[in-house]
Amino acid sequence: MGATMTVAPEQAQAAPRDGQSALHHELTVLATVAHELRGPLTALATSSELLAEDFARLDPEQIKDMLAAMRRRALWLQGLVENLLCAATIREGRLQLNRQLLALADVVEEVEAVVGPLLEQRGQRLCVRIASLVPEIQADSRRLGQVLINLILNASKFAAPKTSIDLTISMRDGAVHVAVADRGPGVQPEQAQRLFEPYYRAPATAGGSKDGVGLGLSIVKSIVEAHGGDVGVESRRGGGARFWFSLPTVGRAASAKSHLSIVS
Repeated sequence: MGATMTVAPEQAQAAPRDGQSALHHELTVLATVAHELRGPLTALATSSELLAEDFARLDPEQIKDMLAAMRRRALWLQGLVENLLCAATIREGRLQLNRQLLALADVVEEVEAVVGPLLEQRGQRLCVRIASLVPEIQADSRRLGQVLINLILNASKFAAPKTSIDLTISMRDGAVHVAVADRGPGVQPEQAQRLFEPYYRAPATAGGSKDGVGLGLSIVKSIVEAHGGDVGVESRRGGGARFWFSLPTVGRAASAKSHLSIVS
């Protein structure tokens, strides 16, 4: 039976709330959210109208392509809304964890189904490597899925098209260690700490994207720390960034063998 945990308000990350600066901050966030929502919603409306009006004249391949594009936009919007709701919950100190005994490999399988179409759009692929006998953990499956999705899509945003994003799960210093690495521009030392601040967005780079409202990584940090874990980022040898988090185990090893999969 899963245990439920509520994060105290002092553990939640909150944006500044003093007078004019808080008002300006809130208005900026609202404008950014509106901008991020407008593009995908307009594209969805246009595609649905085209399908409704010209369905009989479209060939099956065109219909398939349009539906795939609509699905990608819907998945992206779903992720944005989920992050906005989670950020509000964290800010109010109401983040709840429904802890259950689980294997991270099962969470990864569900995550692959979500991020696959979004990575495909940029010609990227996700390479997953899970070491053998990684212990089970007491964790919230839905929240950990959100952590992985945010890290993978953050990597996708800054990595070049047609490159690989590596997700590895292993044991390190008695904890389950999860890392998401890309071959993007890497992380500047002065940015390393700010990346986990709410609403902070790193500068866009050539070939990269600046989509999003800057909530994904701050949510990652809050959820991981609520599980009693640590989170960090470092530049990757050979170029790129490596975001990682570690989680305590319950000392029971999963019986599955090492796992390798590639999603593109």
